[in-house]
Amino acid sequence: MPVQKLLAKIHIAKKNLGLDEETYREVLNSECGVRSAKFLTNDQALKVIRRFKNSGWVPKSKPKKYDDQKGDIYSATPAQKRKIEVMWHDIYRGNSETKHLRQFLFNHFKVSDIRFLDKDKAYQAIEALKSIQNRRRSDHE
Repeated sequence: MPVQKLLAKIHIAKKNLGLDEETYREVLNSECGVRSAKFLTNDQALKVIRRFKNSGWVPKSKPKKYDDQKGDIYSATPAQKRKIEVMWHDIYRGNSETKHLRQFLFNHFKVSDIRFLDKDKAYQAIEALKSIQNRRRSDHE
C-alpha cells in the first residue's frame, strides 16, 4: 500500500482533472493492473501521478514561510527571515530554539522577534550569524 501522501495526491489529481469513477479505474488498471489505489505500491502510485501530470494536472505547491506576510518596503524580505532561521538552526539546536533566536535578536538588534526586523538589521543579523559559523568552524579545525 502506498504512503498516505501519495494516495492523497492521486485523489486530489482525480478530482482536479474531473475524472469520473470509471475513467479513474481505467487509468489505474491500464497503468498498474489494479482497480483501487489502495493496492498500489509506492512505485506504481508515482507512475499514476506521472500519468496525471502528463494529462495536465499541476500540483499546488505549499507557500513558503513568511511569504504571506505583507510588510512595508523596509521590512526584511521573507528570504532573509528564512535564511536567518536556517543559519540559527545550524548554530543552535536544542530545546527552545525559537526562544534563543529571539534573545539573540533582542540582545544584538533590539527587536523581539524575527518578524520585526527591517532589511538593514536582517542583513546585519545574517552577517553576525556568518561570523559565528566561521568562528565555530575554525574552532573545530
